[in-house]
Parts: sequence; C-alpha cells; structure tokens
Amino acid sequence: MGAKLDAVLAKGLPERDKKNTNRVNLWALGWMFSLMANAILTKVYDQGISALWFAILAVHIVCGVMLVLSYRRFLSELDEMERKVQLEALALAVGFSILVFSTGGILDSVGILGAPDGAVMVAVMSLTYMAGLIVGRIRLA
Repeated sequence: MGAKLDAVLAKGLPERDKKNTNRVNLWALGWMFSLMANAILTKVYDQGISALWFAILAVHIVCGVMLVLSYRRFLSELDEMERKVQLEALALAVGFSILVFSTGGILDSVGILGAPDGAVMVAVMSLTYMAGLIVGRIRLA
C-alpha cells in the first residue's frame, strides 16, 4: 500500500518538480473555476452576452494558456523517468478519449445513446490521465 500511496501523492519528486506541479495545479484550478463560473452564469443570469461574460471568458482563456505554458515548463524540467511516466499517461488519456468519443459518436448516430459533451470529454481525459500517472509511477518505482 505504501508504494501505491507514494505514487498517488507523487512522493520522491525533487523540490523543483513539486513547485512546477503546484503551479500547474493552481492554473488548472483557475481554469476549472472559470469554466464553472461561465456555466453557472449562462444558466442563472440569462441576459445573453454581457461584460461579465466577456470578463469570465477572458479569465478562462488566460488561465488555459497559463496552464498549457506551465505544464510545458513542468515537462521540460522533469527527469527522464518522470517525463516518461507523464508522456505515457498523456498518450493513454488521449487514446482512451478518442476511443470513448468515437464510440459515443457511433452510438449517437444510430440512436442508442446521446453524443458525449465537452464536460464528459474533459472528465474522461482527466481521470484516464490520473490513472495513467498512478500506474506508471507504481510500475517504475
């Protein structure tokens, strides 16, 4: 159980990697909250496009760009083993998401299920990425 918990908590990473991980996580939280704010605003405040909507959209775009840039920096400063874990987890997440959404599209076209929306796509990709990180760290530990 100790190795699994260490993999989940990313123990053993150098201080630089922990700092970069925290930076990525903070931008991801900002991006997520701005996405939630936009969804809530469009449901509750049904006034169409407004200055508030544009402000939240701008925050969302800035957080998304900063998330990508901070993740790129994080990847570039990792050691080879952790970079391998990260890239394998990304490959798993992208591949699995493509499979889920192409299957969803086929099932939608024949009327069995509705097409998955963007929120489901983000959730599937995030959960698969997280699982890939944990499995990769356990395997290479």
